[in-house]
Amino acid sequence: MTDRPADRRRERAGALERSGGAIPLRVLVIASYPAVRAGLGALLAQDGGIVPVLPPVSGPGPADRRAYEDLDLAAVVADLSGMPETAADDLADAYPSVPLVLLGADPATDGPGLGADPVAYLAPDADGPSLAAAVRSVAAGLTVLDPAFIGAAGIHAHSRAQAVAATAAGEPLTGRERQVLELVAAGLPNKAIARELGISEHTAKFHVGSLLTKLGAGSRTEAVTLATRRGLLAV
Repeated sequence: MTDRPADRRRERAGALERSGGAIPLRVLVIASYPAVRAGLGALLAQDGGIVPVLPPVSGPGPADRRAYEDLDLAAVVADLSGMPETAADDLADAYPSVPLVLLGADPATDGPGLGADPVAYLAPDADGPSLAAAVRSVAAGLTVLDPAFIGAAGIHAHSRAQAVAATAAGEPLTGRERQVLELVAAGLPNKAIARELGISEHTAKFHVGSLLTKLGAGSRTEAVTLATRRGLLAV
């Protein structure tokens, strides 16, 4: 079996499709608070085809991640309440071959974003059926976005109007934003962008958000597309 993340995701999705959805889906549940972990596990367990795996702490350490990876996880469900700002990016780095279901993250700036890989961004108060549907969807290779989350927390739903205003005011991309744009186009998450530019992850996240606002983009993928069309990125 290949160790390439994309190949492992395709193999898992193919096996699930061939089984008609009958393969039990093991899901690692991560949250800062034990009560939240237990609650998420109980909600997921209501779906008879999902087996929640609850670590004893908020998130498995580096030495434990291989053990969880060996469980052939279908997804990682993470409630980001009380976690550091970099938690979503850290999870994407820690489990590159496992789709993430993120509760309370901003798809425009946190984690893998809305790219080619399956991922789910849900509102923090997502119910059991929504969680289960998101797990099954990402396990099948799909991307899920909670409509309520779009209005509540982001994908910068208002960004197109802001971009028009910024353009009218003569506000071009700064030199740093152009550097960030190149790295976003290369597929780097916030953590890697920070490392490449020698800045903090918080600052990298700020620059990505500013970049999306100026371009009028709702996601990293759209930002790259719009920047290419406008000649800001070489084809």
